[in-house]
Amino acid sequence: MKQILVEYCHGQSVAQQLSAVSDELSANRYKNVLFHVYSGILDGDMLVELCRQIKTAFPGCILAGTMSAGEIKDGRLMETGVLISALLFETTELTMTCFGDVRGNEQKTGEAIRELIDTTQEIKAAEVLLPGTEITTRVIWEEVTRSKPGVQVFGGYAGGHDMSIGEHYVFDETGLNDNLIFVITYSGRDFHINVDKSVGWSTLGHAFKVTKSDENRLIEINDRPAVEVYEKYLRINRYDNFEENTFEFPLIAKTEGDELLRHTLNVEDDGTLDMAGYVTDGMDIYLCYGNPSLIVDKVNQRLREVSEFRPQAVLLYSCSVRKAFWESYVDIEMIPFEKIAKTGGFHTWGEVKRDPSTNFVWEYNITLLSIAMREGEKPEGSLGEIKVDDTLLKGQASLIKRLTQLVSATTGELQKAYDDLAQVNEQLRILSNHDALTGLYNRRRLDEFAVEALDKAENEDSLLSLFMIDIDYFKNINDTYGHEVGDGVLVEIAQILDDSVHKFDGGAVGRWGGEEFLAVVPYADKQQAADYAELMRRLCEEHKYLDIDDRITISVGCVTIKGKVDRTKLFKAVDDCLYEAKRRGRNRVIHAEL
Repeated sequence: MKQILVEYCHGQSVAQQLSAVSDELSANRYKNVLFHVYSGILDGDMLVELCRQIKTAFPGCILAGTMSAGEIKDGRLMETGVLISALLFETTELTMTCFGDVRGNEQKTGEAIRELIDTTQEIKAAEVLLPGTEITTRVIWEEVTRSKPGVQVFGGYAGGHDMSIGEHYVFDETGLNDNLIFVITYSGRDFHINVDKSVGWSTLGHAFKVTKSDENRLIEINDRPAVEVYEKYLRINRYDNFEENTFEFPLIAKTEGDELLRHTLNVEDDGTLDMAGYVTDGMDIYLCYGNPSLIVDKVNQRLREVSEFRPQAVLLYSCSVRKAFWESYVDIEMIPFEKIAKTGGFHTWGEVKRDPSTNFVWEYNITLLSIAMREGEKPEGSLGEIKVDDTLLKGQASLIKRLTQLVSATTGELQKAYDDLAQVNEQLRILSNHDALTGLYNRRRLDEFAVEALDKAENEDSLLSLFMIDIDYFKNINDTYGHEVGDGVLVEIAQILDDSVHKFDGGAVGRWGGEEFLAVVPYADKQQAADYAELMRRLCEEHKYLDIDDRITISVGCVTIKGKVDRTKLFKAVDDCLYEAKRRGRNRVIHAEL
C-alpha cells in the first residue's frame, strides 16, 4: 500500500501531475487505486473537469471529492487549493456507493448504509464523506450503529474555508451535490486499519442539563434559554458577534461514556443555539476551552498508538475549529504523523467515528481524527519516539498555554467544591425528609406524601389504604434494656416495614412519632390491605431481634377508602382502628372502610 499526494495546479495536465501514480501502477504491483480530492476552492466546473480527467486517466479507479476548510499535505496545511490523495492497494478490495436524496430520507439512507456494511464480504472499514448541511445525521448514525460489530466507520463533513458561506458539497465527475453521501468500503484479509480521535478540550465549571432540544438546535439548558449559559457565565452578548465570541468556548456533551464537542453556529431570537452537531434531551453538557497542554498530551498518546501500528498511509480529518484555535501553529499537531507514514487529509466541518467498545457511531466536532492504514503484517523494529514539539509554542501561544494550565487547575478545584456542595445539599435534602434514626420518611414528608396520594385517589376515584402501626409495650423495652437497645428495635422494625411496603407500587412508610409508624399504599383494596397488615404483623412477631430474646409484636389499624373522603375523619378512623387493636389485647389488625 502507498499514498501519493499531489497539489493540483489548474491549467496543467492532470495526467502529467499524477505521473507518479501512473509510474507506480505500471509495475502491476497494485490492484486498486482510490482518489480523494479535497478542495478549498469552490469552482464547480473546474472540480468536475478535474474529476473527469482523473477517471479518464485511471479507468476503474474510485474517486470521491469533498469541499475542505483546509487541505493537509505531508502533515502540513497547504495554501488554499486542491489536494489529490492517491491511495494504492495491492490486495484490498474497494467499493464506493453514492446515496442520494438524503435529506428527508435519513432513516432509509441509514438502513441502506447498514445493509451495505452487513453484506460486504471481509469488510474492515467504511469511510463516509457527506455535506455539512441540514441532514438529520443522528438518524443515519443510529442505524449504522446497528451494523455488524468490528467494522471501523470513519469520515468527515464537507465545508469550505469561509464559515459564513455554505460550501457544503461533495463531488465527483458528475457534479457538486449537497444532498448526497459517499460511502467507501475497504475489504480484505490483508487490510488493517486503526482509527481514533484526539481532543484536548477541558471542561469549564460544572455540568448543565439539556432540557429541550431539536436535533442540531439546543433550545433550553436547565429549563432556561440555551444562550443564557454564555451570557451568564462568560458575559458574551447574543447581539454582539456572538458566533465569533463563542467559537473558542464550545460545549461538550457527555453521553454513553463518550464526549461530543459542539460549537455554536448561530443564535436565534428566542435564545436557541444552532449547533454544529446534534444534541439530545438529558445530556450533561459543559462549557469548555482548548487546553494546549492537554491537546498535545492527547495527540502524543495517539502518535504512540499509530507508531506502534506501523501504517503505510495516514489520513487526518481535523475539525476546522482546531485550525482556527491553533492559527499559525496549526501544523504542530499534524507534522509528527508524517514521520510515521505519508500523511494527507482535510479540515472538516465535523467528524464521524465508531466507538469499537460500544459500536456506537458518533458525530464529533473539534476532534483530530487519525486514520492509519496498512496492508500485510506489521514490520519489525521501532520508529523510536515521535511526538509533538510543543517548544515551538512561543509568545502569546506560550502565555495561553500557561493560562489554560492555571484555568484547568482552578476549574478542577471549583468542580470538586461544586461536587462537595452538591453532595452536602443532597444529604441535607435527605435529612429534611427522613427520620434521623430509622431512615424512613419523617412526619413532615409523610404528611406531604399522604396528601399527594389522597389527591391522586380523589382525582382518579381510586382505592387507597392507610395503616397506623404501633410497637406493643415499647416502654417496657426501653425500661428493661435501655434506650440504645430500644432504638435498635425501632431501626429493625422500620426495615421490616420498609421492605414489605415496597411490594406495592407507589407505597411508602414513615415514622409518625415515637414508636408509631404510618404506611400509605395506593390501589390496595380491603382484602389486599388486610393481607398486607397481617404480613407486617407476622414478620415483626417472627423476627429475631439483636440483644433481645423476647418476642416483639405490633398492633395495626388500617382503613381503605375510594375516591374523595373527609381527611380529618380518615386519620381519626385509622387512629381509632389502632386504638381498638390495642384495646383487644394488641398483636392484631383492625380494618375498616370509609
